[in-house]
Amino acid sequence: MPRETIPRACDACRRRKVKCTPHRPCSPCRSMGLSCRSTSSGRKKGRQGRSANVLYELKANTDPDAIDETPSSGIAPAEIPNDTPTTVYVKRSGLLDDGLVQSCAAYFYSRMLGTVPILHPDKFQEQVERMNECPHAYCLVVAFCAFVLTQTGYLSCHQGTGPDTGRALLDEAMAARRHLDPFSAPIRLGITIAFLSYGCHIGCGNQRQAYYFLREATTFYTADMLDQSPDEDQPCFSGKLFWLLLISERAHAIRRRRPVTLQITNTSPTLNTSPLDTFSVGFSHLVDLYRPFDETFLAIWNGNQPICTRESLVQLEEHLQRSVPADLDLPDILLADLRVSQQWLRTMIWQLATTAGFLSSTPTHPSLDFRYPLQIARDLSLATWKLSRESMETHGVGLIEKIFEVACTLTDVMACLTSTGLRSSGFEMGPQDYLKHLCSLVHSLHGGRKRFLPLLMAKVEHTLPAMVMPISRHLGLEDPGNYDEGEKKGFEGVGDVERDLNWAEMSRIGDMTPDIEDASLL
Repeated sequence: MPRETIPRACDACRRRKVKCTPHRPCSPCRSMGLSCRSTSSGRKKGRQGRSANVLYELKANTDPDAIDETPSSGIAPAEIPNDTPTTVYVKRSGLLDDGLVQSCAAYFYSRMLGTVPILHPDKFQEQVERMNECPHAYCLVVAFCAFVLTQTGYLSCHQGTGPDTGRALLDEAMAARRHLDPFSAPIRLGITIAFLSYGCHIGCGNQRQAYYFLREATTFYTADMLDQSPDEDQPCFSGKLFWLLLISERAHAIRRRRPVTLQITNTSPTLNTSPLDTFSVGFSHLVDLYRPFDETFLAIWNGNQPICTRESLVQLEEHLQRSVPADLDLPDILLADLRVSQQWLRTMIWQLATTAGFLSSTPTHPSLDFRYPLQIARDLSLATWKLSRESMETHGVGLIEKIFEVACTLTDVMACLTSTGLRSSGFEMGPQDYLKHLCSLVHSLHGGRKRFLPLLMAKVEHTLPAMVMPISRHLGLEDPGNYDEGEKKGFEGVGDVERDLNWAEMSRIGDMTPDIEDASLL
């Protein structure tokens, strides 16, 4: 008897990899209560369209509780539209309301767009309108709100949202993202979700996860180059996505000694900058600031390439001075990121000069002086004294970490100075005043007190123990003598920061002895 031929297995059997029968509905589908259907055209690999819902149907018919991945969090399965390219679309009810979305959007587009030109407001509103039926849109909106809350903390302090709302939104965005096919949506949408996830994890102190999502965003960009997603309808956003990813990647690479993906070439997008658009002007200065910190610099920075000259470091220092001139007239929100980033990068160049043994008490250029961090700390203090706290708070934990690193380097240099060199004279500010001011910034900005102040105070106690009491009084700590046992116990998340930020390595001075001909000059 000839063997019965099955022309084509149904979608459910093919997805489950079980033997199908020729009659419809087939026996396996009848026994499991699944919808038996077949598609005639070939599809891409992976679960697509209605056939992607087999896992959901199977679990729903066999174990209704199995699809609740985190029952304690209140996540429940939502309805899955027929055209949804996802397996299980989950939402946390009551977590995201229209008021929170609009508050986050209003804050972002009025204050953060100058340094994070990631999403045009009209495009964001389109995603908000589609979030109830499109899982990609839902994931993006949740990640967007989580980004605003975890980066700044502004809404938690001023709009009545809970302090843990940002982390809860991040958890929800990650849960929703696990069920998305990143290749079934426009590439720009995938990059945006990945970048927002990167920023959220930075804000929460999850450095390793943050790097993963940053690499995903840059990989998406290099793999596709957005050829099919032009910016003709958004001329003010033209080319900015590339430069935003490049700046973020290079800043992260310097902090964490990571490799970079994006390079500036002749085919790199050009920035369309209008002198009337202050956000565009500020962003162009930020781009100029990071231009020279390419693979060659990072190879030297990471110790993989020993070739480094005094002249090259001097050129970098002079480039930084030109990129953000002293008389630059921009709103405080833009100047905050530019000034702090500029002084942080100057500190990194000086640390590289320290490692290379280029420092001297009679330098050929001021940036090669052992005491140069005093000048950097003075410039940073003067710049931030002129800025409002709100303008600095907008830039989140990344800005605080840069201030923290400048303060650590200043502390190491101050340890090499005489008591006379530490004090201020007359009406002039001195190194002690700069350190107090930088500690005050870390203490007052959202996220600094809990995550960075304990590390900075530990650094001061280790290097300049005599400064612990004056700084504690300056910060208004009630019991400076019991800081480690009392105040430090109240800080949350210190363990995570200590694993990712070893304060002893924040300054590259360490225990090295600089090339100083006359140490008495200090």
